[in-house]
Amino acid sequence: MLRPSYSALLLVVYFFGAFLHQYAPAVGTENRQMNILDDQRGLEIGDRLTYEVIEERELPILVFVNASGEIAIPLVGSVAAEGKTPKTVAFEIKSLLEVDYFHRATVILRFPQPSASRGSVDVAGAVNSPRTYQLPSDQILTVSSAIALAGGMTPDSDGTKVTLVRRSSDASTAETRLQVNVRSILDSGDFDKDLPIQSGDLVIVPRLSDTSSGTVYVVGGVNAPGILNLLPGDTMTVSKAILQSGGFSRFARKNAVKLISGDSSLPEDARTQIIDVEEILQRGLREKDPIVKPNDIIRVEERIIAF
Repeated sequence: MLRPSYSALLLVVYFFGAFLHQYAPAVGTENRQMNILDDQRGLEIGDRLTYEVIEERELPILVFVNASGEIAIPLVGSVAAEGKTPKTVAFEIKSLLEVDYFHRATVILRFPQPSASRGSVDVAGAVNSPRTYQLPSDQILTVSSAIALAGGMTPDSDGTKVTLVRRSSDASTAETRLQVNVRSILDSGDFDKDLPIQSGDLVIVPRLSDTSSGTVYVVGGVNAPGILNLLPGDTMTVSKAILQSGGFSRFARKNAVKLISGDSSLPEDARTQIIDVEEILQRGLREKDPIVKPNDIIRVEERIIAF
């Protein structure tokens, strides 16, 4: 029987060592990676973070601090997090994982990385500063945090019937309406129901009196976005509503204004009209100026770059 040569054994040892080096971090590497985690900011209820274990070789997942101040971690379960820094929690998770699941675990827990541009969201209705806001690059914005960004709800707001209007992902004009009980989310801490914001979303906070007095919402590229009351005997049109909202802003797309019907009985693809308000105003085409109805939304898009 042939015996392997000494040189062959050395080659086997070499390649096996190279394999281990490739697929397992060197001793101390995990501590170096974890030592640079955030050790300043204490976690709060509602905070969202990315979580990964390097040794698993899986993509990071999104986790959040729930109403009990805990984070649900795969394999480990609930881990107390409120008031602790991401670095502290990461080392606690590391210790738990190394009991039964890993010889050595490199746990990365951090706030989502900033991106170059994430777009904007319109917040309208009964908030203290209704306008268009840029989506923060360093955190995931939700309906409740978008309202907080707009200065919070006013005393006469109805936080139980907040509407999230989301445009279709395709090229159509269809938009979807989702109702969010923000008051319940804030009171219970049940942030699972707090919908994340996407670029182009519109958040509307109604007033308590909106169900009894007709109102329309004017958002986007106008100088004074907000709520307009429909007075008895007064016919409100799209162009009139825009003029009462301070007129078009500098970069407004005057020829592509969206009128979104508040009539929930209509199908989604039939609730949005595109109105050329510029032509209506310049040529006096009153017959093309639609009359708005209670709970309608007038949305003025803005150009990203104007020359």
